Amino acid sequence: MQRKRERLLASDDSRDYGWGDAAAFERMRDSEYAALKDTVYLDHAASPPVSKTPLESFTSSLQVTLFSNPHSASTSSVATSLAVGRTRTRVLTDLFGVRPERVGEWDVVFTHGGATQGIKMVGEAWKWRGQEDLRGRNGLEYLVEGHTSLVGLRGIALARSSPVLSHRTPSSLLRSARSSRSSAFKPSAETPTLYTYPAQCNATGARLGLGFCAQIKRANPDAKVLIDAAAYLSTSVLDLGACEEGEEPDFVIASVYKIFGFPTSLGLLIVRRASAHLLSHAPYFGGGTVSSLSLSSPFSHTSRYTSTLPALPTFPPTPSSQPAPSSSSIHESLESGTPPFLEILALSHSLDWLNWITNGRGLEAVGKHVKWLRGVLVGELEGLRHAGVEKVFVEHRAFQERDERDAQVEEETVHLEGPGPVVGFSLLLPTSSASTAPDTDITDYRTHVVGHVHLSRLALLNSIALRSGGLCNTGVWTRVWDLSDGDLAALEAKGRKCWDEEEFAPFEPFKPLGIARVSLGLASTLEDILKFVEFVKKFFVVSEQVVALEKPLAIEAETKGRKVQRAKLKELMIYPIKSCAAQSLPSSTPWPLTPSGLLHDRELMLVSTSTGRALSQKRYSRMALIRPAVDREKRSLVVEAPGMEPLVLPLPVLNDDAPYCGLDTPPLSEDGHSLEATVSLEGHGRHVEDTRSTTLCDSDVSSVRVSSLADAWFTRFLNMPSTHSSTTSGPGPVELRRLPPGSSRHAHFDTSGPPLPIRLSNESPFLLVTSESLRALSEWIERDSGTTQEKEVKAAAFRPNIVVEGEIGDLPPFWEDEVDDFRVGGEVFATLGRCRRCLMVAVDQTTGQRTAEPLQTLSRYRKSPSSGRVEFGVHCMWRQELGRRETQRTISVEDDVLVTVGGRSCRLS
Repeated sequence: MQRKRERLLASDDSRDYGWGDAAAFERMRDSEYAALKDTVYLDHAASPPVSKTPLESFTSSLQVTLFSNPHSASTSSVATSLAVGRTRTRVLTDLFGVRPERVGEWDVVFTHGGATQGIKMVGEAWKWRGQEDLRGRNGLEYLVEGHTSLVGLRGIALARSSPVLSHRTPSSLLRSARSSRSSAFKPSAETPTLYTYPAQCNATGARLGLGFCAQIKRANPDAKVLIDAAAYLSTSVLDLGACEEGEEPDFVIASVYKIFGFPTSLGLLIVRRASAHLLSHAPYFGGGTVSSLSLSSPFSHTSRYTSTLPALPTFPPTPSSQPAPSSSSIHESLESGTPPFLEILALSHSLDWLNWITNGRGLEAVGKHVKWLRGVLVGELEGLRHAGVEKVFVEHRAFQERDERDAQVEEETVHLEGPGPVVGFSLLLPTSSASTAPDTDITDYRTHVVGHVHLSRLALLNSIALRSGGLCNTGVWTRVWDLSDGDLAALEAKGRKCWDEEEFAPFEPFKPLGIARVSLGLASTLEDILKFVEFVKKFFVVSEQVVALEKPLAIEAETKGRKVQRAKLKELMIYPIKSCAAQSLPSSTPWPLTPSGLLHDRELMLVSTSTGRALSQKRYSRMALIRPAVDREKRSLVVEAPGMEPLVLPLPVLNDDAPYCGLDTPPLSEDGHSLEATVSLEGHGRHVEDTRSTTLCDSDVSSVRVSSLADAWFTRFLNMPSTHSSTTSGPGPVELRRLPPGSSRHAHFDTSGPPLPIRLSNESPFLLVTSESLRALSEWIERDSGTTQEKEVKAAAFRPNIVVEGEIGDLPPFWEDEVDDFRVGGEVFATLGRCRRCLMVAVDQTTGQRTAEPLQTLSRYRKSPSSGRVEFGVHCMWRQELGRRETQRTISVEDDVLVTVGGRSCRLS
């Protein structure tokens, strides 16, 4: 990698990297961004990291200078107001390229809440006209390939009964603008059509810039244009000063934190003063914006800042009708309440710092820096090939023409700027025919495309920050994979939601439900780029060795393709509390079976009181340190954790005469109020029979609270500060809950029988792993790391119920993948399918700390050739109709195990 770095920096086009001094830039990066140490940060479009110097400068100024509310008249208030005014001017000159002599043509409105609030402010202040008023013309027109916050403007328009028209391509919008101009029913000058679009696509980096605004204005001079510049402005100046007269946008919104990382609560709404009168219809008025108001009906108020010119009449007139704001007081009329003056002053420190580090070149230097890095990134990724032949990387773009009609005439041809520092992409599996325009012949995308969730999980394990999913831009990812509104409705009907972890549609052809994104910023380095490329090469460029390991395991067959092997049940584990530590069952203890799993397995769960979601080690790795243990003789559940007194909860009285076969597992606590005196918690563990909906694995289930004392115990432990956990914060108050008595959930494997009953496990009643596969995994880790493993990978890392081991040499690694049935003692189990692994595997079950292994190595050697997902272990179900006819059916550690290897048609009977 060092040689490649030197070669790239020696090229002629590298002069823009680090604004011409790579060494000085990288020293600055190390000094200003200590938080980025050991992290490859490629998510600048979400939020760039905060630099040290402007933050220190800002906080220092607060300690020595008194700033106060600009609405007051004190000396400090006046000084604050002047400083805020200077910052408004600097926003226009430094970020928007407005020359000093033209600053008066614009005003800067600071918003609470970023660009989203700026969009909402325009929508609420705009005077929307209804369908009848406009005689069918459109009140709002927008591009679907915009951020959700920009698309969301239509909600206000529709609520005000205004027509709304969406466009899938820029050319379509231009045609509509030209058509509106030539229409016999032109909208009035008071309420023209509002056109909106993003200057840069947040998901792909494609840029329309200001050129598209000029095309809209030429197509329809009466048009008003709102530009979302949040993504564009993060690394580039949106040069309003270069606009020709009559081609300027009317409103531009942006977020300060997208540029500097801080403050996150400050947005920018740039208003062209000539269009300010269009933003005079907000029904809300706040402190500092009125000169008088009535206290009773008929209600009225007078704006503190009004024009001396007569206002356009309002039909019908109302007591609260207001004259248009003065062109010199736009921000005063829109900034209701106290302006965020400290955040504004923080912005001024960031602008000073930016000019200092770039030698006065500001965002212009940043833009050239990231442009070069993006070119290196895309060039390196496009050069990757599976086995030197098939491509690995496909870049996705936005604002693409869809058919010949989209560019029939030159005036409707949209010329994009060069892309911004964002790359939207997917990785392809070998033998894939997927492309930027998905092949209509693909029958199963899971065999063609790497799942975006899998990619982001593996990146996280390798300290790489990126983004994947819908990226708050439904228009882009649905166009990439050619999903229709009907497809989206079908997904919603099946429970698919934004932010969930589903990678592919649950119906043919199983199209992907998102893309991946890497984004660059001021703090990005060449090393970041090269490390990411190496990551992709290591885990997603498939070599011949990996291809061989992914092929189905070949085991020498005996008669009719079937072979029976003997093994032992080495370990038996239950997890009384979901996502907490395992309880390893002793060999002397026969353990009852139920159709929904081992008795008391995953019977309880911890639920966030605030969100109603079941907690998981994937987010709260400290849960691995909670050790529950069922004692059937004492009929109790004992829970231990570091630094805590043991918690003891009662089990119900077990009826030895009651058959477990066919019955749901009895709940751990029917009364839920007993607690041993050894637990030093205030209050009493009272029984609370409250049933509430709990979110578990992205579905809602009913759950019952177990004990308030238990709630306090778990809340205390999970929110303890700890230096041994990678979790940065606790979950807050939690509750111990269970399914209501007599209820269960169901697994949805494609079996010929009915759905399988489960309790709180994710996918199946039982999970099997084998010692042979664990040993192979340990050897892979040792070989790839070049160091001797201190200890083998333990079965507990994969949270199985059943661990089987054959005689040394008798069974090869991953023989369980080819097993149809197996017998433990006198009980028969059938396999259902391989288990896909998640970030839970990356938590050390003894320390609660996150680790790269074993998931990192599994991702190299155990990816499914059909789905691209990492697999280890197999799901199972109990075939109770094939086993012993006894009242209580059990299995034990050291039981003999018989496995049947062969075709899927071979079943024990």
